[in-house]
Amino acid sequence: MKIVIIEDEKDLGILMRNFLVKQLNVKTPDTVRIATTLTEGIAFINQLNPEWVFIDNNLPDGKGINEIENIKTTGRFHNTKVVMMSAMTNLREEALRKGADYFLDKPISFVEVRNLFGNL
Repeated sequence: MKIVIIEDEKDLGILMRNFLVKQLNVKTPDTVRIATTLTEGIAFINQLNPEWVFIDNNLPDGKGINEIENIKTTGRFHNTKVVMMSAMTNLREEALRKGADYFLDKPISFVEVRNLFGNL
Protein backbone atom coordinates (compact mmCIF):
# COMPACT_ATOMS: atom_id res chain seq x y z
CA MET A 1 0.00 0.00 0.00
CA LYS A 2 1.30 3.46 -0.92
CA ILE A 3 0.44 6.48 1.23
CA VAL A 4 1.43 10.16 1.06
CA ILE A 5 1.15 12.29 4.20
CA ILE A 6 1.27 16.04 3.55
CA GLU A 7 1.77 17.62 6.96
CA ASP A 8 4.00 20.59 7.82
CA GLU A 9 4.35 19.43 11.44
CA LYS A 10 7.08 16.90 10.70
CA ASP A 11 6.79 15.13 14.07
CA LEU A 12 3.08 14.46 13.45
CA GLY A 13 3.90 13.18 9.97
CA ILE A 14 6.53 10.81 11.37
CA LEU A 15 4.15 9.63 14.08
CA MET A 16 1.45 8.94 11.48
CA ARG A 17 3.90 7.12 9.19
CA ASN A 18 5.16 4.92 12.02
CA PHE A 19 1.60 4.14 13.10
CA LEU A 20 0.49 3.27 9.57
CA VAL A 21 3.55 1.15 8.82
CA LYS A 22 2.96 -0.84 12.00
CA GLN A 23 -0.85 -1.08 11.75
CA LEU A 24 -0.96 -1.88 8.04
CA ASN A 25 2.07 -4.15 8.20
CA VAL A 26 3.62 -2.23 5.31
CA LYS A 27 6.66 -4.15 4.13
CA THR A 28 8.56 -1.11 2.84
CA PRO A 29 8.36 2.06 4.92
CA ASP A 30 9.42 4.01 1.78
CA THR A 31 5.91 3.51 0.41
CA VAL A 32 4.63 5.85 3.13
CA ARG A 33 6.08 9.26 2.26
CA ILE A 34 5.93 12.43 4.34
CA ALA A 35 5.90 15.85 2.69
CA THR A 36 6.11 19.07 4.66
CA THR A 37 4.95 21.28 1.78
CA LEU A 38 2.19 21.07 -0.80
CA THR A 39 4.73 21.15 -3.64
CA GLU A 40 6.66 18.22 -2.19
CA GLY A 41 3.43 16.34 -1.52
CA ILE A 42 2.19 16.72 -5.09
CA ALA A 43 5.58 15.47 -6.34
CA PHE A 44 5.26 12.38 -4.10
CA ILE A 45 1.69 11.79 -5.33
CA ASN A 46 2.89 11.93 -8.93
CA GLN A 47 5.78 9.54 -8.17
CA LEU A 48 3.91 6.98 -6.09
CA ASN A 49 0.34 7.03 -7.41
CA PRO A 50 -0.79 6.31 -3.82
CA GLU A 51 -3.94 4.60 -2.63
CA TRP A 52 -4.22 7.12 0.23
CA VAL A 53 -3.33 10.80 0.70
CA PHE A 54 -3.54 12.47 4.11
CA ILE A 55 -3.42 16.25 3.62
CA ASP A 56 -3.27 19.11 6.11
CA ASN A 57 -4.89 22.41 5.21
CA ASN A 58 -2.42 25.06 6.37
CA LEU A 59 0.83 24.36 4.57
CA PRO A 60 3.75 26.76 4.04
CA ASP A 61 3.09 27.02 0.29
CA GLY A 62 -0.69 26.78 0.06
CA LYS A 63 -3.96 25.38 1.32
CA GLY A 64 -4.49 21.64 1.17
CA ILE A 65 -8.22 22.09 0.68
CA ASN A 66 -7.53 23.76 -2.67
CA GLU A 67 -5.60 20.71 -3.89
CA ILE A 68 -8.23 18.05 -3.09
CA GLU A 69 -10.24 18.69 -6.25
CA ASN A 70 -7.10 18.51 -8.40
CA ILE A 71 -6.14 15.16 -6.92
CA LYS A 72 -9.61 13.66 -7.24
CA THR A 73 -10.23 14.86 -10.81
CA THR A 74 -6.88 13.75 -12.22
CA GLY A 75 -7.63 10.55 -14.08
CA ARG A 76 -4.95 8.38 -12.58
CA PHE A 77 -5.73 9.49 -9.02
CA HIS A 78 -9.54 9.31 -9.08
CA ASN A 79 -9.46 6.12 -6.96
CA THR A 80 -7.05 7.63 -4.43
CA LYS A 81 -8.65 8.10 -1.03
CA VAL A 82 -8.06 11.65 0.22
CA VAL A 83 -8.22 12.42 3.93
CA MET A 84 -8.31 16.10 4.93
CA MET A 85 -6.79 16.80 8.35
CA SER A 86 -7.48 20.09 10.11
CA ALA A 87 -8.26 21.67 13.45
CA MET A 88 -10.61 23.95 11.50
CA THR A 89 -13.71 21.79 11.67
CA ASN A 90 -15.65 24.42 9.73
CA LEU A 91 -13.78 23.14 6.64
CA ARG A 92 -15.36 19.68 6.87
CA GLU A 93 -18.27 20.30 4.48
CA GLU A 94 -16.15 22.15 1.93
CA ALA A 95 -13.46 19.44 1.99
CA LEU A 96 -16.05 16.71 1.43
CA ARG A 97 -17.73 18.74 -1.32
CA LYS A 98 -14.36 19.14 -3.07
CA GLY A 99 -13.89 15.38 -3.06
CA ALA A 100 -12.25 14.42 0.23
CA ASP A 101 -13.30 10.94 1.24
CA TYR A 102 -12.81 11.61 4.94
CA PHE A 103 -12.13 14.50 7.32
CA LEU A 104 -10.05 14.02 10.45
CA ASP A 105 -10.20 16.57 13.23
CA LYS A 106 -6.92 17.66 14.75
CA PRO A 107 -5.59 16.64 17.14
CA ILE A 108 -5.59 13.36 15.24
CA SER A 109 -7.11 10.32 16.90
CA PHE A 110 -5.22 7.22 15.82
CA VAL A 111 -8.30 5.18 16.62
CA GLU A 112 -10.08 7.14 13.87
CA VAL A 113 -7.14 6.61 11.52
CA ARG A 114 -7.23 2.86 12.17
CA ASN A 115 -10.97 2.85 11.54
CA LEU A 116 -10.43 4.36 8.08
CA PHE A 117 -8.71 1.15 7.07
CA GLY A 118 -11.31 -1.17 8.57
CA ASN A 119 -10.31 -4.22 10.57
CA LEU A 120 -6.55 -4.41 10.57
